[in-house]
Amino acid sequence: MPKFSVGQTVYHQSGKHSGKVVATEGDTVYFVLPNGVEMDFRADDLTASPPSGKAAPVAEGTAPARLLTDADITPEHRKVLAVIPIRTLQTIAGLYKRQPKAGRFSTLGVAQKLNYIAAVTAIPYRTMKQFSDSPGELGLMMARGISVSLGTANR
Repeated sequence: MPKFSVGQTVYHQSGKHSGKVVATEGDTVYFVLPNGVEMDFRADDLTASPPSGKAAPVAEGTAPARLLTDADITPEHRKVLAVIPIRTLQTIAGLYKRQPKAGRFSTLGVAQKLNYIAAVTAIPYRTMKQFSDSPGELGLMMARGISVSLGTANR
């Protein structure tokens, strides 16, 4: 009988990786990180609760690893925002607009936009920057993150 079940959140004992189980095979557990990367570890290296000393994460897809401030913004941040596929931005803007008293996404500053995008897609800025030269791949990762945050993945 497997130690973990599909859909369960697992944590690596190092505290550096966590994600949703997508499959198990023997003693190997395959899981997907919030940014869409699939990893596998031996079941003995994983736990169903955060390792001691590590806080349980905020609900997946609701908070970026670190919030950007206006003082953090550089031309590089603007460049990364500019390469996010327009359809992805339109979807995110629509989600933003549905929040009570949210206003328009277009009125937000670069830091606020990137923070909201990171929260909805579960893709931190550093990953956005890493994939900024592959906007198609970035868009696919973000679409998956949006799907997960809306609870529509695997439906």
